[in-house]
Amino acid sequence: MGVLNFLLELVQVPAIIIGFIALIGLLAQRKSLGDTVSGTIKTTLSLLVIAGGITVLINALDPIQAMFEQALPTGRVTTFATFDEAVVSAVQTVDVERIGMLIGLTLLFGYAFHLLLARVTSARYVYLTGHMIWVHAGGFAIVFHSLGLGDVLTVVMASIVDGAYMTFAPALAQPVMRKITGRDDVAFGHGQTLLNMAAAGVGKLIGDPSKSTEDIKVPTKLNFFRDVAVSTTIVMFVVAFTAALGALSQAGMQTFTEDISGGQNWLVFTMMAALGFAAGMLIMLYGVRMLIAEIVPAFEGIARRVIPSAKPALDVPVIFPFAPNALVIGLISGVVGQVAGMALLAAVGWPVPIPSMIVAFFACGAAAIFGNATGGRRGAWAGGFLWGFLGWILISAAYKFEVFGDLSALGATGLGFSLPDVIVPAIIIHAVDSLLGAWWAVGLVGIIVVGLVGFTWQPKLPVSSTDAPDEAEKGTQTR
Repeated sequence: MGVLNFLLELVQVPAIIIGFIALIGLLAQRKSLGDTVSGTIKTTLSLLVIAGGITVLINALDPIQAMFEQALPTGRVTTFATFDEAVVSAVQTVDVERIGMLIGLTLLFGYAFHLLLARVTSARYVYLTGHMIWVHAGGFAIVFHSLGLGDVLTVVMASIVDGAYMTFAPALAQPVMRKITGRDDVAFGHGQTLLNMAAAGVGKLIGDPSKSTEDIKVPTKLNFFRDVAVSTTIVMFVVAFTAALGALSQAGMQTFTEDISGGQNWLVFTMMAALGFAAGMLIMLYGVRMLIAEIVPAFEGIARRVIPSAKPALDVPVIFPFAPNALVIGLISGVVGQVAGMALLAAVGWPVPIPSMIVAFFACGAAAIFGNATGGRRGAWAGGFLWGFLGWILISAAYKFEVFGDLSALGATGLGFSLPDVIVPAIIIHAVDSLLGAWWAVGLVGIIVVGLVGFTWQPKLPVSSTDAPDEAEKGTQTR
């Protein structure tokens, strides 16, 4: 019985589960003993590093939120941070009702289902963005867990949705990816696909693709924004000091010192809160990069053996070299869109996501590149703004209506999802569940997935099938 209890507790640790998945992948590829041991240990450690980063991040986030709340005397507006990796890591770390185990199993079975779909449908893409594989598995597991379906059905349904998403989302974006890259051997694999395609649609309506952003010059003095550590720190300084000044103006120095800073000088307290947030983010991103470096090779070899004609779906930075000017435009217009969204949300009394330079750079920047591909400069400006504005509305709606359940009760206090490819399905599932019940939501998901598979069914491999280039993903970074 003691051994059984040990094994049961062991498989409930997310880091152990994902490390075991990496071990299976490395063994299947007949890697050397050294590579297998190294890859398994580093994958396990990466999850622990991510958990450490989220602890630092949340500790820094709490006082910033307290300052914002103090700055809003009416009490109508709630602020929160939007960071997908932080949400999943926090929930896994707390592991309420074994959700950590459910996320790990969804990651395993969801990816297996994805490879199966990629082999038997015309959507032959292999999703290789490691942290997105993890985040989507977490998001969908949390959504179905919130429906009260039970552990087995939660894993089954979350895995089906997860696998279908990783198969068909790259196919949705591929027509625009061909315009961006001028080639057809690399696909887009990130959770912002829906809003990026919306940006491409708007760009097509209002712009001219011949008037590309790449025909204009961007001041080199703005290049420092490309360093996520520097840009995030600057933005968090602005956010934290804005919150601090608002709190001081509303509550006064004495109340601020007693209720928020714990006696510490307000300038030092605010500065350290901003730096702490950026430090936590960097620790987390280091863990994410470490996870990607180990988990992707473990999956990649298997995937290409099973589906030799597949294209790799890669992380956002794969498109950055094709339109660097659009990237900067998206950063600027995305921040403006976020601020506009915040103003609207504050006016209607909805929860307000704190501005995110990560989203502005990686998401709004990518949306601008998609918009530029179909609508040139106008499309780029509109795409970045659209992502920032509409994205903030979706993020707030998911948080307000608890479409993922009560995230605070699950350990993700003051945190919300930002990826539209997770949020939009979650909103639909939550709405059907609220109106008709959980089984109707399950049935709807089943119908949609069966319909997609039936429409794209093509088990016979193309005659001219070739492996996707091994070097395609080199040089990319994580969000």
